[in-house]
Amino acid sequence: MNRFVGIIVSIGLAAGFAVAERTAPAVFHVDSEAGNDNAAGTRPDTAWRTLDKVNTATLIPGDRVLFKRGGLWRGRLTPQSGAPDARILYGAYGDGAKPILQGSVARDQADEWNEVRPGLWATRKLEPIPLDVGIVILNHGEKWGVKKWALEEVKAPLDYWYDPDGKRIFLAWPANPAEAFHSVELALTRHIINQGNKHDITYDGLAIRYGASHGFGGGNTQRITIRNCDLSWIGGGLQYWKTRKDGTRYPVRFGNAIEFWSGARDHLVERNRIWEVYDAALTNQGNGDDSHQINIIYRDNVIWNSEYSFEFWNRPASVVTSNIVFEFNTCVDAGICWSHAQRPNPNGAHLMFYHNPSKTSDFIVRNNIFCRSSDRCTRMWNVWDGAPTLSNNLYWSPDKPIMRWTEKTDYAQSEFVRYQSELRLDQGSLVGEPQFVNPAARDYRLKPGSPGSTLATDGGPVGARIQ
Repeated sequence: MNRFVGIIVSIGLAAGFAVAERTAPAVFHVDSEAGNDNAAGTRPDTAWRTLDKVNTATLIPGDRVLFKRGGLWRGRLTPQSGAPDARILYGAYGDGAKPILQGSVARDQADEWNEVRPGLWATRKLEPIPLDVGIVILNHGEKWGVKKWALEEVKAPLDYWYDPDGKRIFLAWPANPAEAFHSVELALTRHIINQGNKHDITYDGLAIRYGASHGFGGGNTQRITIRNCDLSWIGGGLQYWKTRKDGTRYPVRFGNAIEFWSGARDHLVERNRIWEVYDAALTNQGNGDDSHQINIIYRDNVIWNSEYSFEFWNRPASVVTSNIVFEFNTCVDAGICWSHAQRPNPNGAHLMFYHNPSKTSDFIVRNNIFCRSSDRCTRMWNVWDGAPTLSNNLYWSPDKPIMRWTEKTDYAQSEFVRYQSELRLDQGSLVGEPQFVNPAARDYRLKPGSPGSTLATDGGPVGARIQ
């Protein structure tokens, strides 16, 4: 073989190797500090680096993508679909804290801010913020901003306004925010994990935080499992402007930690910890002719400081809702969160059941703890075509109603027996103050002997059985 032909053959073999389709699943590693997107990714010492690489890599059913514990990635994860018998896994490897997928941009350097006038600061025009900012998170949650809708409304300390034309925010504070706070995070209005139209995926052991839309969002999904994840500081972004009858406009904000939108089925959400959410920690909801919600299980999740712990609604009347199970979850302090006071519609509830005309069957809420809320434990807007089954739950709501029924009747905690009798709901449930192992450390397991410690349908404790 002459030298010229040899070169062509070598190039051809190399090119063929590069484009050959894999048939065996592989494990890929991602390291936010030491990784290299040009590396193979198949070992920790050849890890990839960025979410862009993960999003554009060619994956096949059965592949696993593992993020290094202790790492942090900013941006959006766009997962890929697996197969019913070979899911794609997005998980973790190594030691340390859960890997963080973060939906914010930082503005924690003094030269990233300009003082517009005394007490009013703006981010620099040379570093545009491309999307609406739904939360300003300071010192990782010690303080937060209060969103306003015009510059002239920014008056009190920590008021802020996102300028959609200038792509920057204005924030009221006596000194440069980057010098006053050791971290300044601006949560952008986009899903942190955008899984619309995807299927056969498992997420395990990730931390999802600082996003102003949904943590996990997207419609038309099948066979997705989300387990052992932490989700925090989610929502608050501008969804759209709505017009009143008098012609004036007002903003609608949104944001759920885990949302399954129209056309969702065969999902499992378990052993997650969720806090500081603008709307719902967990929800399946939809609107449209294909908005069937079937076989969705939420269990062993710990939720606190979210406006709603679990929200549900589905329409129109032609669609089906079937086999939705919410069990062994611990839900604490609904509506007692960063967003409540600045919402246009504050109405914190553990169970927020908006208008649901769908044909509903086997909707089960059992073995849960619902402890304290800003407004009520449960809000039921209408009588469903297929009544829900609520049973063996522990409630503690001494100063707020247990139930607001069809926007007409409030049942106080002292009226719990009447509530059970008249509505035929929560048979086997009781009222009692849960005694948690260490609520200051967010360990919401029940102590032995606490109310609810033998209440569950299996004779054990209600609530999540994780720390």
